[in-house]
Amino acid sequence: MRKLVFLDLDDTLFQSRRKCPSTDGLQPVAYLRDGTSHSFMTAKQQALWRLLEDNATLIPTTARDLDALRRVDLPFRSWSIIAYGGIILTPEGLPDAPWLKRMRKVSEGAIVELGLLLGAAEDMIERDALAVRVRIVGDFDLPFYLVAKYKDGKEADLDYLQHELLQPLTEARRDRLRLHRNGNNLAVIPRALGKEHAVRYLSERLRQEWGELMTFGIGDSLIDGAFMAECDYALTPRDSQLFSETLGKPLL
Repeated sequence: MRKLVFLDLDDTLFQSRRKCPSTDGLQPVAYLRDGTSHSFMTAKQQALWRLLEDNATLIPTTARDLDALRRVDLPFRSWSIIAYGGIILTPEGLPDAPWLKRMRKVSEGAIVELGLLLGAAEDMIERDALAVRVRIVGDFDLPFYLVAKYKDGKEADLDYLQHELLQPLTEARRDRLRLHRNGNNLAVIPRALGKEHAVRYLSERLRQEWGELMTFGIGDSLIDGAFMAECDYALTPRDSQLFSETLGKPLL
């Protein structure tokens, strides 16, 4: 039986240096465009990688676009799910054509609304002098979702943008949009876009080709819970956002 691991990357398999519990034995694995090392694996994460790589097919399941995925120095050899599920890459690195066609419709249906949110956010950032960057993220010429991040350590500015603007606007469109916040990552995502949709599609496709599968989902964010629920087994790092809101609380 083939074993597939749908694996979130940032804050699951590696993270920035400041988030590492110790600097001992860190391995740089993800880089900025200028080549500066930015994200690191701890000794336990390195051991987890070896365990998974030796026993399963690993499928990165990430919000990163293709450019950012290419700056991850790990040997992914199979399929990839990127851009919050907006793009599925074949083992040859090409977009899966049926999925791309489906996501083009999703993108076209969301771009006007995302553009309005972007404009409103840019106006607030300029008017209130907020230390926040905001943009629409996409790949393969398809815009998918809006993301905002704070600068210069000014987390309160991102909190303000979230609570005073993006959260109310998203809640007013809750049938079409959802808001995700985890640390310095605030995203507004169309509901038709999601890692869970891509995991379901790819699992069904590979099951037709390979027969019965055993699937594992590994992630750290609340939003990752949806794609992990598509899998036979789920794993999350201790003290992750997902752990803190579920297993980290008394269940009985």
